[in-house]
Amino acid sequence: MTKRELIQFMDELVELASEENKTKAILVKEKFINDFEKSYEYEKEVQTEVTKLPPYYIAAMPDDVQREIRENVITALTEVGACTPENIETAMCSKIYDIEDLIDIREYVRQMEEEQRKKAEQKRGNKR
Repeated sequence: MTKRELIQFMDELVELASEENKTKAILVKEKFINDFEKSYEYEKEVQTEVTKLPPYYIAAMPDDVQREIRENVITALTEVGACTPENIETAMCSKIYDIEDLIDIREYVRQMEEEQRKKAEQKRGNKR
């Protein structure tokens, strides 16, 4: 369940409250979501299964994407004078978010999120 889905579910529950209890229901909903995020460090999507490598690890991305990331990492490390085989390997073995200060990761994250969404939709379609 994504954060958006959780909020939508909570909004639907608030709608079920009587008019005189709506304000209280809204406050309870907001407190619940804030407390939940603090307690469980809620992420964009809750993982329901363990995969060999989580999808945001660079090593789990398609080979062509890994090559592109490697090229960008090498360029960025060269610009800051830190281009060593060890630094390149460290970057390539990390999660994509770990190198966001080195390269622009937005497009790669978008691709992985899109792929995850498609896989989730396929799983839901197979369960029906």
